[in-house]
Amino acid sequence: MSQPAVHPDTAHADSTAHADSTVLAYFQRRAMPVGLEAGFRLIGSRFSPGSRRLREFACRNRLPHHFVDLEEDRDGERTLRAAGVPPGDIPLVIWFGGLVLRNPSNAELARALGLPAARPGAPIRDVLVVGGGPAGLAVAVHAAARGLTTTVLDAVGTGGQAGGASRVADHLGFPDGISGRELADRAAVQADRLGVEISVPATALALRPDGDLHVVRYDPGGLPREIVSRTVVAATGARYNRLDIAGIGVADIERFEGSGVHYAATLMEARLCGGRPVAVAGGGDPAGQAALLLADMATEVYLVLREEEPGERMSRYLVDRISRQPRIVVLAHTEVEALVGNGTLREVVVRENHSGARGTLPARELFVLAGARPNTGWLAGAVALDADGFVLTGHDAERATGHDAGHDTAEAAGRDRPPQVLETSRPGVFAVGDVRGGAVRRVAAAVTDGTAAVRLLDEHLARTGSPAS
Repeated sequence: MSQPAVHPDTAHADSTAHADSTVLAYFQRRAMPVGLEAGFRLIGSRFSPGSRRLREFACRNRLPHHFVDLEEDRDGERTLRAAGVPPGDIPLVIWFGGLVLRNPSNAELARALGLPAARPGAPIRDVLVVGGGPAGLAVAVHAAARGLTTTVLDAVGTGGQAGGASRVADHLGFPDGISGRELADRAAVQADRLGVEISVPATALALRPDGDLHVVRYDPGGLPREIVSRTVVAATGARYNRLDIAGIGVADIERFEGSGVHYAATLMEARLCGGRPVAVAGGGDPAGQAALLLADMATEVYLVLREEEPGERMSRYLVDRISRQPRIVVLAHTEVEALVGNGTLREVVVRENHSGARGTLPARELFVLAGARPNTGWLAGAVALDADGFVLTGHDAERATGHDAGHDTAEAAGRDRPPQVLETSRPGVFAVGDVRGGAVRRVAAAVTDGTAAVRLLDEHLARTGSPAS
């Protein structure tokens, strides 16, 4: 008897479903002896950029999950191979209700887990905050507390770079300091209770005026959308630079990114460093914070800085804590010269600048926290930026040329008064935190910016006849 024909698409779907059920059953059995952790399981490799991306997204959004590292779980790796899961489908996300996602985007994971998103066609907002770090969350909390309808967009999740700080010691009300993650968690919960709409992932693409209103075009991980607001607050911060050293080309750095070279040091990265030595390149507060966080997990932390001593660009409280941490080795007037490894980082070659002597550090991870560039691509042509791309505000924005501001004259932009201290060259558009030119790059200063901006928002809304409390 002849067999019934099977459509190729149907056969592929059946095969995928069978593989997913096999993988799900394996990891369910494996989890039973140690108890099922809340949330989802992320199956992947610590060296996989996709795994690192999803872990960062989960950590930044406080999503309960458990990471299964296939570099250590060889049985799990064999199970995936036996089930016919190709390498391109990894990482996998498994939820024990039966959900299996193969190498999902951040947006696909967010939708599957039901994370909130800005509603298409939503009413005009009073305040739209772009960026969910300390400055942006401060704006959102205080604006919502005043009864203003407030939305926050962030490309990854709340907390920003400060969310990875081991200890924030300069914030009012915390004499013993507070971790960046805890501070971000508290602010996000507070914002949610006050009715703030937080949408992630949502990457801002462009800003354009519409009379007294402002339209922000953003990408939620699919078709771009637009949201309209009476005021906009740019709080998109800055990202760290790549190493700018003659001996290391961009290609040399890129081949280790995601498998040894990092531009942020959060709890997620710190956990990968357990039992291994690491290096941190940079002489400012972010580098000091990273060294202290990593010292809790790594066997040794080499802090590589060009300065003669850490105190030249680093806060005194960080210098004191570093001096008391036996796992941190400070290498002053030194810089990274080369990276060694095959696929993954094995060693970091450094040069002592006074003598020219070269040495090798047995670092398996390198954290580059040396200078930053503002995340202002979405503002190009809409507001005045300085030569480095930071947003000009207040008197600096007033002095900016019409060409820099993206319009012919101040009057053409609707400007009938000087910009307020945190206001950009575009009336009703403000900038707070690290994205602002001349900002003091400290968590406490960013929160102060955000708090102060709300009074200025109120004044602008009152002048334009918009409702405000």
